[in-house]
Amino acid sequence: MSNILLFLMVFFYVLFIIPFVLQIIYLVVSIRKNHITRENEKSSLSLSTFPYVSILVPVRNEDPQLIIRLLRIINELRYDKSKLEVIIISDDKGEDFLQLSNIVHQILGSLDYEVKLLWRAKPIGFKAGALNYGLKRAKGEIIAVFDVDSEPEPNILSIVLSRLRKGYDAVMVKWVPSNIRESLLSEAVGLYQEFAFKALFAGRFKALGYTGLAGSGFFINKRVLEDIGGFCEENILEDVDLGLRLFLKGYKIYYTENTYVRLEVPSNYASYREQQKRWAYGALQILKKYFIATLKCRRKIIEKLEYITYLTQYLSSFSLLLFTLTFILYLNYVGIESIVILHLFTSWIIVFVLYSLFFMFFGMGKGFTFFRTLRIMGRISGVTYPMIPHLLIAMFKALLGKKLFWFVTPKGKRKQSLGRREFLFHETLFYLILTMLTLYVVSKSYLIASLWLLLQLSSAPYFYFMFLRGKI
Repeated sequence: MSNILLFLMVFFYVLFIIPFVLQIIYLVVSIRKNHITRENEKSSLSLSTFPYVSILVPVRNEDPQLIIRLLRIINELRYDKSKLEVIIISDDKGEDFLQLSNIVHQILGSLDYEVKLLWRAKPIGFKAGALNYGLKRAKGEIIAVFDVDSEPEPNILSIVLSRLRKGYDAVMVKWVPSNIRESLLSEAVGLYQEFAFKALFAGRFKALGYTGLAGSGFFINKRVLEDIGGFCEENILEDVDLGLRLFLKGYKIYYTENTYVRLEVPSNYASYREQQKRWAYGALQILKKYFIATLKCRRKIIEKLEYITYLTQYLSSFSLLLFTLTFILYLNYVGIESIVILHLFTSWIIVFVLYSLFFMFFGMGKGFTFFRTLRIMGRISGVTYPMIPHLLIAMFKALLGKKLFWFVTPKGKRKQSLGRREFLFHETLFYLILTMLTLYVVSKSYLIASLWLLLQLSSAPYFYFMFLRGKI
């Protein structure tokens, strides 16, 4: 029995640690100098070769002023406006669409490009359904997707299109948080999001030659998009789904840091938790659907395994819990902390220190002080760990084929916070169970297990203190 528990403990530990090891590798590779400069990309496309571009903007219950802002920002893009159109696809209720239509039509005369405002009476198929609706009415040979809170930088089209002309089928640009100073949480989420992009997009692309797509700020050849059947309306993460299908079909996605799109990040815990639930659910939903297809595709075996690992990042939280439980069961069975446990704990410390150092250097490189970056790192850990039970529920629903209820993250003036008493039940129950486990291992004088559980429990005081004060 002890050997079985030992095997399971090590197995779950490996599943937990692999995503962090891969990110460290990607971060190391991301340091490599980018030989394709911003000026090289801008100058490689002449005015006479500008293709027609259709920008799709799906909206639902959005602040109309954000839509107006996006239209005005697009009007400032350095591009031939006669070869540009914006298609807004509204899934709003009828009266809300009429209000939006009136507001948009008031500024059409000040715009130098064509705007199409479409309404879906039956908003089926999530965001993907809206995008497919717009795709059917798009004239462009290049399709771009922007969320309503997007702020693309002026040279984005010329830089992206130069890469598409070099033989790539799709291009993903860097995300930059637009509201990083809005709250303590938006500061932490914003910096960590940039850090994650550095690893999972820039580093991954430099290491492997391919990457995925994110929901706003990607561009794709319309012919390629139609060839693979458009956007998948069955999965809530249509962007990740599309990126994987491009990978399976052998199409090439380019990632550039030479241009960017600014986007809002969640500014309170409720919004952040709902975003992460949706991402966890969507990733497992996609993995479940394409697991066999990924194994059977013609890519290299190492690439297949890497992509599967990429999609299982959220499973690391599940692996963490299973490792902790088997760890305690193993100790309860054998009665001592063996050398294997010491080795596992030591390897985790090494990975944790390396990962933290990369984050610290990244934060300071963004202009934050050492201590500010350290506080941000603690803050993002303190608000992410408590949502583990919500992520687990979301992932189980995905694996069982159950629907996930989620709300669109409010942006602009429509931001809101949920009632404070109704959504801390799972977090509190989770911490109570963790506290009981901690008291048990402490009573048994298991040093490593006590440190391991106390470290996980350490986020609780910060989380409740900041939450009750309304800081997150």
